[in-house]
Amino acid sequence: MKLKKNIFIGGVAKSGKSTFAKKLKGKDSYNHIPLDYFASSLKYNFPETGITSNVLMNKESSEKLALLLSRVIHIIEGTEEKFIIDSAHIMPSDIDKYIDKDKWEIYYLGYPNVNINEKLNIIRKYESQNAWTYKKSDTELLDVLEKLKEISKTIEKECQKLNINFIDTSNM
Repeated sequence: MKLKKNIFIGGVAKSGKSTFAKKLKGKDSYNHIPLDYFASSLKYNFPETGITSNVLMNKESSEKLALLLSRVIHIIEGTEEKFIIDSAHIMPSDIDKYIDKDKWEIYYLGYPNVNINEKLNIIRKYESQNAWTYKKSDTELLDVLEKLKEISKTIEKECQKLNINFIDTSNM
C-alpha cells in the first residue's frame, strides 16, 4: 500500500494533537514521533541548549526545535517510511522554514475561541494523575489556558499567512 505524505501536527497543549495523530496513524501505517519527548529530554539533559518543555511555546525553543527537526526531516525524506510528528513547541513560522509542503501535510490545532472555564472542566474530566495539568490548581490552570488561548490566536494568524491548515478545537 502506498502511503500518503508525511504529517506534521503542531499546536498548543491540550488542543487534540495526540488524538488527531492516533486517528491518522490508525488509518495508515505511519510511525508516530511526539517531538515533545525530545524537548523534555533536551531541557533536562542539555539545559545549555535553552530549550524548554514548558506548555507555553516560546520563540527561542521553537526556533531551536525546528532546526533540530530539520535534520530529522532530511533523514525521514530519504526513507520509504511515513511519519507523523507532533509538537506543542514549534510555531508555524518556524516549521514553515524546514518542511517541504509537497512532501508533508501540516496541521496546527488550537482553541482561539474557547471558553476557558469549559476547557478546564473537560481537562479535569479526562486527565490522568500523570498529566501535567493534574498538579495545577484550577486557578493556575485557568491562567495557563488563557495564555494558550492567546497563543492559539497567534498560531491561527500565522497559519492563515503561511497557507497552513489550522483546526479550531475550541468547541471539541
